Amino acid sequence: MTLVKQVQDILSENPAILPAEMARQLNVGELAVIQAMPADLVTLIDARHYLDVLRDIKTWGELTLVIDVDGSIFEMVGHFPKGGEKFGYYNLSDKRSPLKGHLKVDNVETIALVSKPFHGVDTRSVQFLSKTGRMLFKVYLRRDKEKNFFPEQLEKFEALKQLAVA
Repeated sequence: MTLVKQVQDILSENPAILPAEMARQLNVGELAVIQAMPADLVTLIDARHYLDVLRDIKTWGELTLVIDVDGSIFEMVGHFPKGGEKFGYYNLSDKRSPLKGHLKVDNVETIALVSKPFHGVDTRSVQFLSKTGRMLFKVYLRRDKEKNFFPEQLEKFEALKQLAVA
């Protein structure tokens, strides 16, 4: 059975399952699972657009940054920090943000725009995956008190789809 069929079967049984959990079940990298997900759930963007996407995301307002390290989930809510390129890294250096770091530009293989349910609500995220098939980090759109996406964030998320891999 192909990976596409396996992913399809898992999603039909449990639409809210995370790609990371599917990857563990299928013993493959998360990138492979995301590439096998249906087109209505995932839009893939080539890594050559990495810096453009990062620069755009910093204009989206408050977001949720998620880093999953072997099942331990770290989250931070706030504006994605400004940064700049130097020595092969995108250096996060915004004084207004507690998030600091150095993102290795050449490590990114694919950017995935993922739209899928989780815990009973639809989610939208921009996910950055490495050349080894592992998730680097995810940025989730925020919601208002009624659990609706903020329209301006949703509009910017949808606009990124123009960068889709043909």
